[in-house]
Amino acid sequence: MTQKIRILFLSANPWTTSRILVDEEAREIFEKLQEGPHRNKFELFKHAATRPIDLQRLLLLYEPHIVHFSGHGSKRKKLILGGTPGRGKTVDPQGLAEVFGLYNRHLRLVLLNACFTREQARSITEVIDYSVGTGHGIGDKGGVAFAGAFYRALGFGRSIREAFDSAKAELGLTRMPRTRGIELFIREGISEEDRFPQ
Repeated sequence: MTQKIRILFLSANPWTTSRILVDEEAREIFEKLQEGPHRNKFELFKHAATRPIDLQRLLLLYEPHIVHFSGHGSKRKKLILGGTPGRGKTVDPQGLAEVFGLYNRHLRLVLLNACFTREQARSITEVIDYSVGTGHGIGDKGGVAFAGAFYRALGFGRSIREAFDSAKAELGLTRMPRTRGIELFIREGISEEDRFPQ
């Protein structure tokens, strides 16, 4: 039996930030993966209210191939995770890249579905094959739609690049507002047609 592709869905939606559709995003990912013929090759693990101290434990526990973060990014270009109960805590961008780099034996893609994550995503591809981020604020519905279209394409056996292009095309087709600036970053030397094992 071939190894399943493990997706670790992390979310943080502290009360000190605006409320967003993290639960709907997780459901959309699950449902869109189910549409494809490769649906049985994926496992989705969800962890809400993620704190910085949770990251390494979850990376060790699940050994994910994909980390998907649904939440907030600050205008200072830092991810906002959970802190003290109900409050947010920004994480150091370089520290986050270093943590992900420790797990690049299995981790292939980090998708940051949060505002102002472009620079963070770019730095992650110094240590991980692929990352996705955005340089702008992203609309809540747009983020959910992007995630659904991206994982649907993966469920149909498409490469990461093809899945990204498919998701961007769907956003354009439906004229989804506030979705400009979502970018895919690829580590130097990685083939853009590289697929997960089928």
